[in-house]
Amino acid sequence: MSEFRPVPATDREACQRILQYAFTPSKGPIMPDADSDWPPSLFDQRGLYDGDTLRAVCKLYFLDTTVRGAATTVGGLGAVATPPEHRGQGFAADLCRHALCEYRESDVGFVALWPFSTPFYHRLGWGTANTYRRFDLPPSAFPSYDTAGQLVRLDADDWERLRGVETAAAAGTALSLRRSEAWWRERTLADWDGGGVPYCYGYERDGDLRGYLVYTVADDADHTLSVSNFAAVDEEARRALFAFLGHHGAQIERVTLQLPPDTDLLHRVDDPGAVDCTVETGPMVRLTDVGHLERLDWHGGDLDCTLSVSDPLLDRNDGLFRLSVSGGTATVDQLPSADSAADMAVDIATLSQLAVGTHGVGAAERLADLEIHDESAREPIADVFKPESVYLGEFF
Repeated sequence: MSEFRPVPATDREACQRILQYAFTPSKGPIMPDADSDWPPSLFDQRGLYDGDTLRAVCKLYFLDTTVRGAATTVGGLGAVATPPEHRGQGFAADLCRHALCEYRESDVGFVALWPFSTPFYHRLGWGTANTYRRFDLPPSAFPSYDTAGQLVRLDADDWERLRGVETAAAAGTALSLRRSEAWWRERTLADWDGGGVPYCYGYERDGDLRGYLVYTVADDADHTLSVSNFAAVDEEARRALFAFLGHHGAQIERVTLQLPPDTDLLHRVDDPGAVDCTVETGPMVRLTDVGHLERLDWHGGDLDCTLSVSDPLLDRNDGLFRLSVSGGTATVDQLPSADSAADMAVDIATLSQLAVGTHGVGAAERLADLEIHDESAREPIADVFKPESVYLGEFF
């Protein structure tokens, strides 16, 4: 029987070899870094063992964010990898099952991940949390604005000021990160992926930081400037940051940046035809436990309904539940399946999307796996599961 446990220092090189083959195979069979810190500081390294043999690995992050307007911790499942000689044997699914159980035992109700394959993780119960827009344009396409503040160079020692902007800019957006000092220093503003140490500039007015962007410049034919983080608390800061990017025309030929799906950059430029814009699927999210719905704040109406939930990984989430919401507070009780017919049927992926606000009831019926069996319950269900802005943009 496979065992899920922390990867000890003695298996560090085996773990790193698995990750290198899974995510950077083009580098060839390189030797792992024996001098790297262990255990890592930003995540918990876990492995699936068959006896003493390491079959699969993953990273468990604990992310400060919000769901339904309240601060919460969301799990971040990263770097799920199985070496090629052990693939196709169910180890990745088993690894995910164990990871979800560990998160649940730590009172973490949602787990997000960036999928290598959306269909694979959907079969395991994850649903897409949000999409995003990727823009590619010449610097000359950015509008030029006159603003009263100034652009200032920032670094990791400014992390508290950066976090203040991050929090204010993302107010009202579910799954938006509240990065810790360690995350700012070791991830966002560090060369963690080998792409170079990023630059960070902020827009400041009267000593008050109002926006920032984080970017790298590639040594390619276009000297592409790639923005990995963009945040502004008001329109003035947003304009100043766009104008700052436009001022790089003498150095670079292309700018790429990732922005939330409701961004209005195409409406700001004089020539939208000069801008390449693609809509891409982002991270996925799922509940560790249907009972976690009790931990959320529900600002809609009252509800008393039964729901039939299907979960391909976790038996405890597979069955009939009564969901009652009154005064913003929910209670969840599991029922014997034979007790009654369900008012609605939903898979765990769709229920997770409803819970964080990705979909409302109408969208979940059209686009996901929600079926309303009792029409009298439709309006109360829709009043509780209202859609909200959802955007998790940072890769892990």
